[in-house]
Order: sequence, then C-alpha cells, then structure tokens
Amino acid sequence: MNSLFTVIIYLLLNVVNSSITTTYYKRLIDRRIREAMTYKLPKNNDQFRKGIESDDIQNYGEYDFVIVGAGSAGSVLATRLSEIANFNTLLLEAGDEEDDFSQIPAMMMYNQLSRKNWGYYSTPQKYSCLGMNNQQCVVPRGKLVGGSSSINGMMYVRGSCKDYDKWSDLGNRGWSCDDVLPYFKKSENSQIHGDGGYHGTGGFWNVEYSLPQPDLLENIIAANLRINQSIIDYNGITPFGSNQLQFSIKHGKRQSLAKAFLENARARSNLKLVTNVLVTKVIIDPQSNVTRGVEFVTQNTKFRVLAKKEVIVSAGAINTPQILMLSGIGPKKHLEEMGIPIIADLPVGKNLIEHPFLPLVLHTNYTIPDTTMEKKIDLYLRGLGPLTRPAGMIGVAFINTRNGVEEVPPIEILFGEPNPDLSEFAKIFNLKETTAAFLTEIIHPKSDITISLLLLNPKSRGRVFLKSNSPTDFPNIDLKMLSKQEDANSLIEAMGYVSKIVQTDGFKKINATLLDIKMCNNVNDIKRKLECLIRQMTTTCYHPCGTAAMGPFRKKFVVDDKLKVHGIRNLRVVDASIFPLPVSGHINAATVMVAEKAADVIKKMYEK
Repeated sequence: MNSLFTVIIYLLLNVVNSSITTTYYKRLIDRRIREAMTYKLPKNNDQFRKGIESDDIQNYGEYDFVIVGAGSAGSVLATRLSEIANFNTLLLEAGDEEDDFSQIPAMMMYNQLSRKNWGYYSTPQKYSCLGMNNQQCVVPRGKLVGGSSSINGMMYVRGSCKDYDKWSDLGNRGWSCDDVLPYFKKSENSQIHGDGGYHGTGGFWNVEYSLPQPDLLENIIAANLRINQSIIDYNGITPFGSNQLQFSIKHGKRQSLAKAFLENARARSNLKLVTNVLVTKVIIDPQSNVTRGVEFVTQNTKFRVLAKKEVIVSAGAINTPQILMLSGIGPKKHLEEMGIPIIADLPVGKNLIEHPFLPLVLHTNYTIPDTTMEKKIDLYLRGLGPLTRPAGMIGVAFINTRNGVEEVPPIEILFGEPNPDLSEFAKIFNLKETTAAFLTEIIHPKSDITISLLLLNPKSRGRVFLKSNSPTDFPNIDLKMLSKQEDANSLIEAMGYVSKIVQTDGFKKINATLLDIKMCNNVNDIKRKLECLIRQMTTTCYHPCGTAAMGPFRKKFVVDDKLKVHGIRNLRVVDASIFPLPVSGHINAATVMVAEKAADVIKKMYEK
C-alpha cells in the first residue's frame, strides 16, 4: 500500500512540475515576443560610455592570451586553449549571457529584435534591399556569449570540399579540403547517420534533425527528385541534391558554441570570461609592431590588459575590422581620413562577402494542425515539434541552374512550412511600410509556405569601414550585394527552377502558386520584372565574412595561413573575417572549423 502511495505521489509531482514548466515557457514566450515587436535597435555603442567620469585607464593585469569576442570562434578557441593547464586566457565579450528564450529554435527571429543583437543596418543600397526602409538591409550580429551562434538559424551546412581547395589554391597552405575536414569532424557530434568518413560523433557540438518530420517534407523531396535531384547528405560526398535540414541543436534546443564548448570549460581556473565589455583598441607598439594587449570599457571604467603571448581578435566579420582599424591596421587612406595613426597599411574591411537571400512565398491549401502554444511547449520539452525548427525551415536543395558542369552548387533553396510568425517578417526584414502593408494583407501564415533562394558564390563584394575614430560609433556596412549583374542573373535563373518546382505533382497537390509582389507590376518584360523583384526583396542571409581575408600577400590579404596579421607580431584573427572566398554553405560550421584549426596551430607554437 505504501509503495502504491509513493508511486501516485511521484506521478502527481511530475504532472505538477510539467505544468509549472509549461506555464513558465508560455509566459516567457509571450513576454519576449511582445518586447521584440516594440524593441528599437540601438544606433551606436554609447551605452558603454555612460557614467565614465575619468579618462584614467586602470590596469587589468596580464594573461597569456587575450581573446576579443566570445562568439562562435572565440568560444571554441578559449575552450581549446584552456585545455593546456599552463595557458592563462582572458575572454572578453560585449554582450550578456544566453537564456532559456534564446535556446528555442523557433524564436530565432525574435532574438534578433532584442539586446542580443548589435543592431546593425547596411548603408543605403543601390542594387539590393530596395524594398527596405531607406534601402537599408538588416545585418543581425550576436551580442551575447555564443555570438551569432546564439541567434542564427542553426543550419549546419559546411559548404563544398572544392570551396576549401580554392582557399588553398590562393597560397594558403594547410587549408585544402583534406586539411580542414578533420577539424569539421573534431567539433561535431553527428546524429544524422550521414556519409561515412565525413562526420564526427565524439565532438562537443551536436548536429541532428528536427523531429518529427512534417508531412510537407515529402512533397518537397518528391518535387526535387522529379527535377533530377538526388537525396543526399549535403555535408558529405556530393553537395548537389536535397534533403531535410541538419541543425546544430541538441534534443530540440539550440546548441550555441557557448553551450557546446564554453559551458564546461568556463569553470577552469585558467580561463576567465568577462561580459558587457567594449574593446576599444588593440595596443600595438608603433616602433616594433609588437602587440602588447587591448584596451576596453566595462562598468563605467576604462581598462588596459596585457597579453604575454598573443591577442586574438574573434569579434566577427563586422566588429573585427572595426577594432583593427581603430587600432591603426587598415587601408592607409581611410585611416588618414579618420585621423588614426597608421601602424599597418592592410586591406581590412574590404572583400565583404554576403550570401544574397531572396525569400519567396507560395500560397497553398496545405495547413498545419491548429496546435496551442502549450502543446507546442510540451513537445519542445521532449525535444520535438515546431518549436525545434527555426522560422519553420524543414528542407533544402543545392542546385545547378546552368547546363554547364559546376564544381560547387551556385544556389541553395530553403523550404519552410507554414509559420505563424510569417506576418512579422516585415519588421524583422525592415520592409517599407507600403510593402509590409501589402504582404500583411495577403499572407496566410497558416497555409503559406516559403521558398528562399541563397546565392552561394556571389561575385559582388562589399566593404566595412569606419564612421569615425570613436569606438562608440557603429561601423559603416556597404554590402554591395548584386552590384555585379552576374549575381542578379543567377537569381533570375534560380527563379526558373522555382517555377519547375511549383509545377511538380507534389506542389500541384497542395495547389501552390507563387505570391505576386505588386511593386514590380509596372514592368512588362518577364525577365526585367523578375530582376525588379530580386532587387526589391533580396536581403542578407546573416553570413558576413571575408573582411580580414587570409592569403600570402599583404597588398591583397590581412592575415597569413597561420592567421597572423601581416607585419604585426603577436596578433591573430580567428573568425569568419579570414574567409578569402565564399563557402557554398552557411558560415557557422566553417567558422568553428577555423577556430579548431587555429587552436591546434597556437598550441603547437607555444606548448612545451
């Protein structure tokens, strides 16, 4: 009798605890969505300067390594360096910690409308972003521990082997596909049972599918098979084909690089993480070009910290070039215009690469079950259901739109199921009021699906440059997407592929029709109308890279193949800034690979 009573009490407690947890998440989600829809992104970094009453700089001590940025690369690098007991590392992060809300994949977009995002916009654009307010695209960048891996779409897409062979062909020794594959595998804990020899299963970073698979995925796969697309592991042998998406999630929750790597490492006595810090410059001796440390602001005080071995800048493709230029490393003419003493004339901030992203909407008669948020939360807490999918994304195809043989896929297509948050995309993408009003009127979030096109190997290049010599001013971000006509033509060709998909049996079955954007209805020629649509609606894919590019010559590149800044001692860059060329995938997996490889290079150099 007593044992039965114990079982009943245990079951009742489980029910009560589950109810409390569901209620907590429901209130959390409701509150954060409300806050996101009224949140105003900051326009500068003035928050770090408030309350500073003295220009005196306090001493923060000395460490072997000072890492600027606890984002994707910084989290991995700090974890790996702290594995060596006699390495003493300081990790500086501008933002705060992650929380329960940021771990819900489906809340990805709302995280970008919060203090977790730096708040960057591009400069007004001429060739893309024309449907956005002031022709400015959003450029979300993670401002928290974990960086952009804590607010991104979590899609684990490495790119093609050929991408890295091209890096090697530029003169970057040790960066071919064969060289970097072990570092992709080292970080990965794959649950997808992909192509043999291409995946790791013992790493810190979990990769899995969102489950269960929605019924719509069958239509998507069938449609791509109909157009001669194979079902593939796109992180495996061949990059051409389609499948469901691989996500950097664990049991349905976002697994940022802070969660995957830093969470266990931060208890080590030889690793110190400091949050809410604005790094203002790298300290470099102008006579010897030797890096001494960094200056930063936190808690209303200016500090200087010294590095015995190296300063490693891992602040991301926007902030890294800003910090380098504020420190006197950058294009000579630009630094002179900003009144910054020149230490090294290097092409910092140039070669900005971004994957143009064109979201399209299809009207369908397909509907998702009308499920309550409480039910979705119950599923999420078991690692299942729609809350485990960012923006409703479920499937992907990597296609060749041309008749010729391509080594790497020029186009990626992302397929999304009906998404209740679709009507909020106007605010998220900074759409003009007229466009937003039109879309809000005609979009049906419960039945419309999304097909988004990504141009994977754009020829256009942009630039990050300083607004002033003050670290509290945001940098200027001139994307220049689609400035090369070839890029616009590639997206026009990809639109032809979308038309073929819509005509397949799988999509006819759900009565799919492409949403007509009226802003281009005054254009009669079909090709010109498509180009008009592309230039109006193309935005960023949140994949900036290349602004401190790796290569052997200092006139064209910023760092060498060991990621050391050309002409400067004891200074490295380790993040997506170093990509010399685009990757035909998403940049987070490649960024982690770069950090894993850099950690080994640094350990080999200093470990005794």
